Amino acid sequence: MNENKKNEVILVGLPNSGKSTLINSLTNRKSSIVGSKPNTTRDKISTYLEVNNKQIILSDLPGFDENPDEFNRAFQNKLQQFLKDADRILFVIDINSKNYSGLDKINNLLQLINVESKTTTVFNKCENFNSYDLDKRMFKYIYGDEIFISGYHKIGTDELLDNLIKFTGKEIDGSFQSKKAISIIGKPNSGKSTLFNSFLDQERSVVSNKPGTTRDSISEEILFEDKIFNVIDTAGVPRKKQKDQIDRYASNLSLNSLDSSLISFIVVDSTEGINFEDLRLINESVENFCTPILILNKWDLLNEDDKDRINKNIKVQLKKFTWLKILRISALTKKGLNKFSTTLDEINLQLNNRVDTSDLNLYFRELWVANPPHPFRGRRAKLKYVTQYDTEPPSFSFNLSSRIPKNYISFIENMLRKDHNFKNIALKIKVKT
Repeated sequence: MNENKKNEVILVGLPNSGKSTLINSLTNRKSSIVGSKPNTTRDKISTYLEVNNKQIILSDLPGFDENPDEFNRAFQNKLQQFLKDADRILFVIDINSKNYSGLDKINNLLQLINVESKTTTVFNKCENFNSYDLDKRMFKYIYGDEIFISGYHKIGTDELLDNLIKFTGKEIDGSFQSKKAISIIGKPNSGKSTLFNSFLDQERSVVSNKPGTTRDSISEEILFEDKIFNVIDTAGVPRKKQKDQIDRYASNLSLNSLDSSLISFIVVDSTEGINFEDLRLINESVENFCTPILILNKWDLLNEDDKDRINKNIKVQLKKFTWLKILRISALTKKGLNKFSTTLDEINLQLNNRVDTSDLNLYFRELWVANPPHPFRGRRAKLKYVTQYDTEPPSFSFNLSSRIPKNYISFIENMLRKDHNFKNIALKIKVKT
């Protein structure tokens, strides 16, 4: 289930009104895909903003299209509910727009669902515009407050933030805890969005057989047993050769989500098996200290011989990642979804595990004597001391007399997993000389 958002601000407007640029300006990071083509954004995407001790969820919607295509039509069917659920609505209008029929349709929709009282009209792209020159035809789109800004040039955005803080936002106090993030990542058509929808038990992400349907990184808070995770459905990550600039940008957003996530679900189409691209995603996750869990999706479509073949191949393909947790499921039929809560409990315990400093030093001093590292450039490193300085992920600092080979760092990680209850997670190792 997903948690009700009482501090969500939704941006609605026509295509190319500058909503995505505005969100990126307010948050000072690239949360939304920006492009010159209309309908670059295809779904509701959310990001967190913390200002003046308040947390606000900013949600970017696709531009309201009078003649929607297949993807936009599927989204616009859910638009009314998104607007009703929001705590605040920003009606973003390009100050130079002459598409009054499109603006009228949005205006009629807002009035139909009776949300004018929580709507602020934001006139965008006003860097060379004076408010007193506003076309009288725009007056009917103002419900109470209006603000003139330029999202690209960050003109008027401070006033807009003040307006948002005044009307919405959740106070951040000592009891506030940020949600742990999980990225769902994988190749196009592996079943990521189907899995995301199955977790939510609703059609949140648009699903189709056409690769590349998901372009944005879509985030929802999902409850697994008694723990809330911020789960992110990302765009498919194909090979590096991509002709479309927007698809390349979407792939980069997907990979960037690993940097802020604690866990990643690497979704693989079992009917195709694991290939180089899947292994690259596992490696990207580990390098970002984000614990990967391999999800073999569409497992129900395989016969017994194919299952045996894939299980044998996995042992060879994942020899570098033998510690990886693997779940075999069907996102479409929801078979195996009950495994996620138990698995996340296990992973969470490991991510929060802490080893006493004295026990850690005793263990590694004995290990160093029994299995010392090979000399590096003629010098064999001696261990001064080791400490665990953090959790989520567990992070260790080794203070040495000189450098050690990379394979010995891998050996250290494997021994920590084997003997200290870190058996299925990515670890962070720092070596100081």
